[in-house]
Order: sequence, then structure tokens, then C-alpha cells
Amino acid sequence: MNTIEQVPLNELSPSQCGVVCRITALDDEIERLMAMGVCVDRVIELVQCGDPLILRVFGTRIGVSARLADRILVHPCRPTHCYSR
Repeated sequence: MNTIEQVPLNELSPSQCGVVCRITALDDEIERLMAMGVCVDRVIELVQCGDPLILRVFGTRIGVSARLADRILVHPCRPTHCYSR
């Protein structure tokens, strides 16, 4: 069986992107994330590590706490898969 690696968002490297596969947060936190464009099957890019982490979603930068980022699981993308540099 071929499984795709899932890692917490805060384990990506800066400039690396991933596809959100699961969010294990409280309902109100999930609603806030969805309002900012972070939802399952969405491609997001980690711009900057820290607390908060800076993400790029649909070309917009948003901040997410490190605690919450640990609850967002992503499939890391190949380096040439997503955003053009």
C-alpha cells in the first residue's frame, strides 16, 4: 500500500508548500482557518517559521500560531510542484 506522508504544518521548511489533508482543531479554530482560506485540499506555503508562522494562501500572507499549526496536517509538495519562483 502506498501512503502519502503527512506532517504538521510547522515541520515544513520556509518556502515549502503542502496540501492540507486534515485539521484537528476546535470547531471555532477550524472556522477561523477556513475564513482565511486554510481548508482541506488547499495548497499553502510556509513563508516564515516562528510564532506566529507566516503562510501564503491564495497569494495572501496570514499568521497562524505555532500551537494551531501543529494541528494542521499537510502532504508536503515536491519543490517544483507549486509556486513558481
